[in-house]
Amino acid sequence: MNMSSIIEGEKEIILQSFKNEAENFMNNLPYRKAPYKGRNWGNAWHSLCSYHGKLKPAIAYHLIQQFTQKGQSVLDPMSGVGTIPFEASLQGRVGIGNDLSELAYTVTRAKLEPPEKPDVNDTLEELENFIEAFKKSYKENEVPYSDFGLNGKLPDYFHPNTYSEILVAREFFINRMNNLSSAETFILTCLLHVLHGNRPYALSRRSHPLTPYAPQGEFVYKNVVEKIRNKVELSFKKQSVEGFVLGKAIYGDLFDLDEKLSDIDNIITSPPFVGSIRFYSSNWMRLWFSGWEPIDFKKADERFLEGKQKKNLEIYNLFFEKCSRVLKDNGKLILHLGKSHKCDMGVELAKLASPLFDVVHLGTENVQELEKHGISDKGSTTDHQFLFLMKK
Repeated sequence: MNMSSIIEGEKEIILQSFKNEAENFMNNLPYRKAPYKGRNWGNAWHSLCSYHGKLKPAIAYHLIQQFTQKGQSVLDPMSGVGTIPFEASLQGRVGIGNDLSELAYTVTRAKLEPPEKPDVNDTLEELENFIEAFKKSYKENEVPYSDFGLNGKLPDYFHPNTYSEILVAREFFINRMNNLSSAETFILTCLLHVLHGNRPYALSRRSHPLTPYAPQGEFVYKNVVEKIRNKVELSFKKQSVEGFVLGKAIYGDLFDLDEKLSDIDNIITSPPFVGSIRFYSSNWMRLWFSGWEPIDFKKADERFLEGKQKKNLEIYNLFFEKCSRVLKDNGKLILHLGKSHKCDMGVELAKLASPLFDVVHLGTENVQELEKHGISDKGSTTDHQFLFLMKK
């Protein structure tokens, strides 16, 4: 038997093992069983900042536990708020998260590269002094962004004094966005979480913690730094670092990743579902605070995969090419997808992946009866799918 036959035989063994694991995963759906099915299951830092469209931590947990090994690298090229790479780092892998959204990058980095508490306290004091020095520069008759907002106008969400502090805090972070320290990243993440919500922790009038629906209730002044400090203290109390491996957050286009990374063991990601809710409309206020201007929302479809895939899914030809370049030989690529009556993403992407990847398994889970955080899925998604691929 020649060497090529031996290598081919080893590849078949690896593929069959991967296929068996994938079929077992889909037959059992372990994240839907106790205790993993609980809405709040998982490390508390998974909830460091609310985000509409976040993958359930339990799904990430089981994908990483069953299909990767300790010490391996796990890349999510569309990391959102870092659920997959953070869970990887929690399990002794090297979690790497990339995103083109400043909001997503910030939250991912806060989880993967946690700061020291004294540095956070010093930076909070610096932010407090900055707000005190400049908050009076915003006069009541000169209200910035008074005509901007997707569910309501921005000033309508806050007491005028709170709003002035928010505007100054936004300036503080935007001026440093290209060179944020880990402490600044963590504080910004905490601020983004408390920016709006329906409980006393929030800076806004009563709204919703995921999508800032039109606010209700009285205008009550809330001190920005005080609310951040409360979130910081609570987060550090819940921090669990045993076995945690420092990860890496990358800000940029996923189609440039092959210029930054190589020899990745695993890619696990959840691309935007076709026909589902736009991430930038549901997370609009936190995106605004992270630096987006009104014009950026109008151009989002031109920049992000969510918009590029609307006409057809051919953009994934380039996606699979980039993934192949980044992965090691026999590297795994696992996609969490959404199926609708109009588009079977799993079937379509399996076809596009086949020139560069072995299609190991495609599994489907009906989710029509499920709800997310008390809000029914308003997109057209009927099923979640898991597409298991291996680099040829």
